[in-house]
Amino acid sequence: MQGVNARRRPLGRYQLKIALSYLIILVVMLVLLNTYPVWVSRGFMYSNTRDTMMARAADLTAPLSGLESLTAESVARVMAVLDNQTQYRTVVVDSQGLVVYDNLTAGAVIGRYALAAELADALSGMDVFRSRYKDAAFDSRFAMPVYARGVVTGALYLGRYDADQGGVLSDLQSNLFAVSTVIFAVVVLFSVFIALALTRRISVILRGIRAAYGGDYAYTLPVRGRDELAEVAERLNQLFSILRKTDRLRQQFVSDASHELKTPLAAVRLLTDSILETPDMPAETVREFVADIGAETERLSRMTEKLMLLSRLDTGKPEQAGVTDPAGVARRVARMLKPLAKGAGVDLRCELAEGCAIEGEEDGLYQILFNLVDNAIKYNKPDGSVRVFVFRRGAEVHIVVTDTGAGIPGEELPLIFGRFYRVDKARSREAGGAGLGLSIAAETTARMGGSIAAESEAGKGSRFTVKFPLAGGGAPRRPSGTGDADE
Repeated sequence: MQGVNARRRPLGRYQLKIALSYLIILVVMLVLLNTYPVWVSRGFMYSNTRDTMMARAADLTAPLSGLESLTAESVARVMAVLDNQTQYRTVVVDSQGLVVYDNLTAGAVIGRYALAAELADALSGMDVFRSRYKDAAFDSRFAMPVYARGVVTGALYLGRYDADQGGVLSDLQSNLFAVSTVIFAVVVLFSVFIALALTRRISVILRGIRAAYGGDYAYTLPVRGRDELAEVAERLNQLFSILRKTDRLRQQFVSDASHELKTPLAAVRLLTDSILETPDMPAETVREFVADIGAETERLSRMTEKLMLLSRLDTGKPEQAGVTDPAGVARRVARMLKPLAKGAGVDLRCELAEGCAIEGEEDGLYQILFNLVDNAIKYNKPDGSVRVFVFRRGAEVHIVVTDTGAGIPGEELPLIFGRFYRVDKARSREAGGAGLGLSIAAETTARMGGSIAAESEAGKGSRFTVKFPLAGGGAPRRPSGTGDADE
């Protein structure tokens, strides 16, 4: 179900998320671009208009302050000299709010009471400025009280409808909008391009993952560039390579295990069928068949134990670490395998140095040495020899097993530690081997923190070297002696 859901999830969602992230940032920037300059410009124009109207009102109220009272005649005489700027509407009221002067429409409102809120505030002694921007124009108003001997005798009102500055601000808004439209279009195209380019590479990676999920480990991702996605592709290719190798080993393991288990089972079945189908079979023949069945059963048991051991190694369960003496373990292995060596006509001897303790499980080291020595005996030649050496070299303990067997071809040396791999398959079956001993030795050595290597020359024998870090100090010692397996 997980794989099906992964296929149904549309890739376009990720593209949309990337594109929307660009668009959100772009919209915020364009809003700021279209509002902040206009807001600053409008504030500047408000401030400039206020200062200009305040200066104009001060110039007009100064001579009016010299009048005893503000009447239509007296104010008209003063304004006839000073009020020469037609861009302002100028209104003067007395202390009661009665209009005594108006430069618009020939003084049409003279003699009426002014209702403007700015004039009412000015008669109370305040300077008042109000302005608003509407329909691409500034509508500004300014009112200032007129004083005579410290008493408010009236108020001056200036009004201005400025379409010129409003047009400048309107043009600024239009230009900013045009520039924003172009930027928006360019960034949208750019974000779509980036989203497609980025998700195209991600889609290729997803195809590889889905292929591996379906069991196709042969998929190879193209590695382009040097960014994080390129590193992801490279790591996935390495993972696919490991999976391919693991899958091949798994298939080989299943095939070899099936074959190895089938052979003794077939022999057991054949022998039992022969006994059952031959009622008058001689007792001696029956005993031989039963003995053969027992031998095949023991072979199955050994093979099963080795498979179970490999399974335990695969689970990665930690082992009880302790200090182990390789020399003592080598003596035990030699005593155990001496009858096998004697029966094969092979001389088994050990040269063991003391003071070579290592950290690791004793049973694990026994398994390593047993498999190496067992192989060295089984694949040796009559009158051959097997030597086991334990010595210290620097901060390492070396365990070396040599034999005088047929050797291993050079091209097969890298393969001998694989599960079920056998150099001489026919002889391996005769010897009862399943190709698991060296694999167990290699995996156990790795788990104990050591290393194992093989050297061989066809016709001259083989040499296996296992190395472990030395546990604790102490001067190296010479071998305790050279002798046979009993020493």
